[in-house]
Parts: sequence; structure tokens; C-alpha cells
Amino acid sequence: MTAPSTLPDRIFAWIFLTFRNKMGGKAHAGPSVTPLYVPSLLQPDTDYEAESTRYGNRYRAAFLINFSLGFVAVVLALIPLSGLIPEHELHAYAGLLTLSELVCISIILLIHWYGRDSERDASFASRLLKRIGLRRINQGWRGQWATMRLAAEQVRYADLMLGFPGGKLTANDPLGEAGQENLKIAKHLAELSAKCPDAPKDASYNTRYRRYFAELIASQRAYHKGNAQRYHRIHHRLHRIADTCFYLTLLACLGHFVWHHPFLSVLAAGLPALAAACHGILASGEFAKLAEQSEEMSESLKALERQVDSRAPDAGDGLRQQVTTFYDLVIREALGWHITLSDKDVQVA
Repeated sequence: MTAPSTLPDRIFAWIFLTFRNKMGGKAHAGPSVTPLYVPSLLQPDTDYEAESTRYGNRYRAAFLINFSLGFVAVVLALIPLSGLIPEHELHAYAGLLTLSELVCISIILLIHWYGRDSERDASFASRLLKRIGLRRINQGWRGQWATMRLAAEQVRYADLMLGFPGGKLTANDPLGEAGQENLKIAKHLAELSAKCPDAPKDASYNTRYRRYFAELIASQRAYHKGNAQRYHRIHHRLHRIADTCFYLTLLACLGHFVWHHPFLSVLAAGLPALAAACHGILASGEFAKLAEQSEEMSESLKALERQVDSRAPDAGDGLRQQVTTFYDLVIREALGWHITLSDKDVQVA
């Protein structure tokens, strides 16, 4: 079953989507795809696409929030130490600054505890946190996202495999590296697939199927081309911000020789913290690697697209090979992305 959307989920989604659209630009809509079956042949109880989106937004918003709040906490700690607030007025703001920093640190820790991998359940700290009331910690947002994404890909292209003219197609099983949860889901989907009837093989259906396949390839190629450009922009812009922070830090340090002002001290210490936050986001998001994967996928799909003849009269071995190649590509791309992020977790900072 799919869990209902909650207020925290809507907040996480807004944070990540705003970051992605502002830093990487909005996605360009690819060619439309006319459904082969309405409703789809495969309809599992769980909406894996929605679950993938939910956990993906949680994980990506989590590292954005934690690194950003880490930077804010540093600035809040610097303000009273820098002399930016006159000493005779400091007592009026000290409590508010301390409370604000405490809130930042508390939010970071809560997100870390709730989002980190479930393998932490056996630790003493986890058992202690559960005893004091935090019973739903260690939800493994990154792992859940990867699992649901891989399942969503299998469901998304089920009509292509199950609807092949004259009989269902099966593909090579690349899921051995994906873990037990993925294998369990794949087994469940295979059981549902076995109950689906074979598709017809008349000329009219063959034409419709080939057109559907060609549209799928074009749509996915456009998606990955845009995805690569978007993630490259995010990667370069975060690097540019981090580099700019260090140059501004140098200017702030030099500025002390001609202008003695506490604000320069805040800049000299705060800007490196902002640069560190940018690099933390870069390391957690792996935007450069994901962009490279999308570029490779776009090129592979472009090569496959040249081979497909959407006007051929029948579904021969050539089409069978092209469809299984396409399915293998999209599943392996999702699996490769799964492996790229396998060593990541929701960090404190």
C-alpha cells in the first residue's frame, strides 16, 4: 500500500524541487507517449512510482536541509563572538541566538536519526532513542528510494514486455546486486505478470506496439538528455558558489588591514562554512556522476532508436532483441544509479 502524503513530505518535496529548478533549471517535456494499454496490464498494490518520489524527496531534501542548517548554526555562533552586536546589547539577543542555534542542531539530528539506514537499529544509540519515544527512526530513506525506484522502472515498462505481440518477453535478470528487498519485489511482479494474458499479434496491434516502443525510446532519450544538462548545471553552479566564497574570504581577510569591522570577521569565518556546505551537498547528491550516467544512457538510446522501424509489418526477432535491449538498458541504468548512491546516507553534516 502507498502511504498518504504528510505535511513533512510536502515540505521535503518543495525544498528539493525548488533547489533543483532554481539551480538546474526546469525539465523540458519530452515527446508524449500514447499508452499501449489503459489501464496498464500490471497493477501492483503499491504505487512504486509515488513511493520512489516520496523517499527521493525526503533523502535529497534531508542533505540540503542539514548542510544548510549547519551553515546557519555556524553563523549564529559567530555573531556574538565577532562583536557584531555591541556588548551592552548582547544580553538582549544572546538567548535568541542560542535558542536558534539549538533549533538548527535539533532539526539536523532529527532528520539524521529518522532518515539514516535501518542497519543502525542494532546500535546502542538507536535502542536508547527508541526508549525515549523516537520509535520510527532509521527509516533508510536513501535505501527505500533506490528500492522503490528500481521497482517503479519494472512496472513502468511492464506493458512493453508483457504486451509484446504474440507472447510475453523476459529479460536478463540484472537484480542480483540490488539486495533482497528488490529481489522480493521482482518475484512479486513476476507472479503478477504470469497472470496476464498474451497480447494479440495481428497487423494492427503490431503497428500500434511498434509506435509505442518508438515513442518510449524517444521520450526516455529526451528525458536523459535534459537530466544530464540539469545535473551538470547544478554541479557547476555549486562549485562556482564554493569557489566564490573562498575568494570573498580572502578579500574579507585583506579588508581587516584597512577596515576594522566585526562584519568582516563573520564573513571570514562564515563564507568557508558556506563553501563546505556546498561541497557537502555535491558529495551527497553525486550530481556529476548522475549527469554522466544520463549522458551515456542518452547516447545508448540514440543508437537503439536508429535501429527501430516503427512501420515494419510484423514483430520479428529483430524487434524482440531491440525491446529486450531497451528494457535491459533502463533497468541497468536504475541499478547503476542505485549502486552510485549505495555508500551514501543521511549525514549529520
